[in-house]
Amino acid sequence: MSGTAGLPRRFCQALDLVDSPALIEEYQRHHQRIWPEIAEHLREHGILDMEIYRLGTRLFMIVEVSAAFDAARFDAAGLSNPHVQRWEALMWKYQVATPWTPQGEKWVAMERIFSLQQQ
Repeated sequence: MSGTAGLPRRFCQALDLVDSPALIEEYQRHHQRIWPEIAEHLREHGILDMEIYRLGTRLFMIVEVSAAFDAARFDAAGLSNPHVQRWEALMWKYQVATPWTPQGEKWVAMERIFSLQQQ
């Protein structure tokens, strides 16, 4: 996470994909145009932008959130939203936790180890 009070914050997270070219292609197709209910859920909870990059089976996600973003509120809202629950269940067809992901979790926060701005 980066940023200061009142400014957007950034989260960088990682997740792996099932090692199957066909499933990876399907996963990428799902992300060419996510369900409108999912985009609405993200935006209404203060997510300003989200990008996912892939290298082989490793995914890297950058999430920019508003200063008012509340991760606990966002997580709770997702648990009670049937569209989010259906989307997440579908995504588990393609996703695999990294070797460093705690049991029961999905996307795991990455540790920033370098910033040019701080040099």
